[in-house]
Amino acid sequence: MKFSRSLLSAAAAIGLSSMALPALAIDYTLDNGGSAFATPGNYGTVSLTQDGTSVDFSITLAPTFNFVTTGNAISHVLFGFNATGVVAGDITGITSGNGGTFSVGTGATGQPFGDFTFGIYCTSCSNGGPGATTPPLTFTVANATLADFAFLSTGTKTPAFFTADVISGATTGQVGATGTTPPVPEPGTYALMFAGLGVVGFMARRRKQQA
Repeated sequence: MKFSRSLLSAAAAIGLSSMALPALAIDYTLDNGGSAFATPGNYGTVSLTQDGTSVDFSITLAPTFNFVTTGNAISHVLFGFNATGVVAGDITGITSGNGGTFSVGTGATGQPFGDFTFGIYCTSCSNGGPGATTPPLTFTVANATLADFAFLSTGTKTPAFFTADVISGATTGQVGATGTTPPVPEPGTYALMFAGLGVVGFMARRRKQQA
């Protein structure tokens, strides 16, 4: 019995210790101002958080910056991102600081950052400054892990992980997250974490039954 309890305790410790390795959240900096804003810069943050089998997105912008619809959907997406193993129906719960109605497009362009897998569009926003969308922009992607979004755009000399169409004062343009991707948790990290939690739950039930 003591040996069995020791094994269970060790398994729990190993599983739970995995949660202290890479955090189940990563941030990307919108560090490139494209052709409209001075580069390099810090124009905002794209935060991804693992929430069970989903990933929560929260995009914040630097002071004086808002999201904008420029009226040129062919080359300017409100927010563009890359993903693998994701379909449009997985992307839900899109909200912004001042509300609005949003849609998801498969395939989007945010020049000069090229082509992205998905685009978020504001269908209720008027063009330009009067229709600006205030941050944060948030949404959830189901059936995904953090590693599913660590891909650069294509079709450009300035690839990016994410892009946003923004406005500051009277200036509009795309900003992008072009820096090196932060480390993402390996699949084994998730397995160890959930195994540890399972062992802890099992031990708790055994103690309750023996009480």
